[in-house]
Amino acid sequence: MRIWLTLMAGALAGCTPASQSGAPQPAGAVAAAASFSLPAAQARIDADYIAPFKAGDVERWLMIFTDDVVGLHNRMPALDGKSGLRGFGSFVAQNLTVPEMSVDLTGIRQEGDLAYTWGTYRSRLLMRTSGESLPGHRGEGKVLFVWKRQTDGTWKIAVDMGNDLPAPGGA
Repeated sequence: MRIWLTLMAGALAGCTPASQSGAPQPAGAVAAAASFSLPAAQARIDADYIAPFKAGDVERWLMIFTDDVVGLHNRMPALDGKSGLRGFGSFVAQNLTVPEMSVDLTGIRQEGDLAYTWGTYRSRLLMRTSGESLPGHRGEGKVLFVWKRQTDGTWKIAVDMGNDLPAPGGA
């Protein structure tokens, strides 16, 4: 019995969750959990979506997404996979500054390994060359994120959707 316990203890010592293994993790990575909470989702959006996006750190921004992510952004065709989002993120980083960006998640539902969060966003995008606001960018709207639990228990965004609210007066 003592030998069996010694062997099991040794085997389990190598079974450290990814978040404790020393492997690089996104800043706001959520440890393996049976459920995903609204505060955990908000923390991930703030640390791993907004912060790198505003800083133009495209590769760090991409860490929050699944490899097969779909981006459904305002007035754009669907962006398939990280390569599609990389192109979008690189365009923004090279051509725009993002002095203001916030997301306020207001709801969550979870079904097994999928979770859905929604809320509102506010942003200000300026053209690098002129410092003027990006034409046609409303700056506030609705967001929907579909999260998928990964095999290591962390959650990543599988669908990123945002669209502007109508302009005041319905224009």
